[in-house]
This record gives sequence, structure tokens and C-alpha cells, in this order.
Amino acid sequence: MQKDKRFHVPNCSALADNELNELEIKKSSNAKNGLVGLGNLGNTCFMNSSLQCLSNTYELTKFILEGRFKFMNEKADKNPLGTEGRLVMAYAKLINEMWNMDSSTVRPDLFKRILGEYAQQF
Repeated sequence: MQKDKRFHVPNCSALADNELNELEIKKSSNAKNGLVGLGNLGNTCFMNSSLQCLSNTYELTKFILEGRFKFMNEKADKNPLGTEGRLVMAYAKLINEMWNMDSSTVRPDLFKRILGEYAQQF
């Protein structure tokens, strides 16, 4: 296991869940308000351009930044084909980094990892 740790850890679902549970939406004093670039993670330019478009959809971004998405994880009826709210949480974390943090570039690696995990099922 130790020998293959470097391949497993970046893709580990358990680590992704830990990152998602740490989500706290709060605004930095030097927030960039969405004026950030997304780092290319190796052939992710189409994903990044889609994320930039979604990020600048006012109603959706406001919904995320106000924390109104959290009810999605509390639903009693789960979609058997769904992501159990993990993709929404990853998107919320990314939007929080893009709009509330003071970095000029954000790496959407957690979002890509969770999206890829569920895309492989289909």
C-alpha cells in the first residue's frame, strides 16, 4: 500500500469527503469576487470555461454563496444515480474559493476528481 500511496491519495474519495465536510462559506477582506483564473489540470480547458460561465450566472452563484444548497444533502429520498450531494458540495467549495478568497488562480482539482469519479460509472 505504501508503494502505491502516491497514486491513490490524490484520487481518494475519503479525502475528498473530508475536504467537503470542511466547507465554510465566508468572505475574505481581499475577495476577488469571481475575477479569478482556473488552473488547467491537464486537458480541462472545456470544463474550466463551463465553470467560469456557471460561476457568472448570478442566481446560481448567489444561491451557493448564501448557503441555500445545503438542504440537498439532507434529503431523505436519495437518487440512486446521484452523487449524494458530493458534486454540489465540490461546486460550492470551488465557488467559495473563486468569489470569497483572495487568490488570483484557483485549481478545480476537487471538483474534477468528484466529477470524474461519477462520470466513470456511466
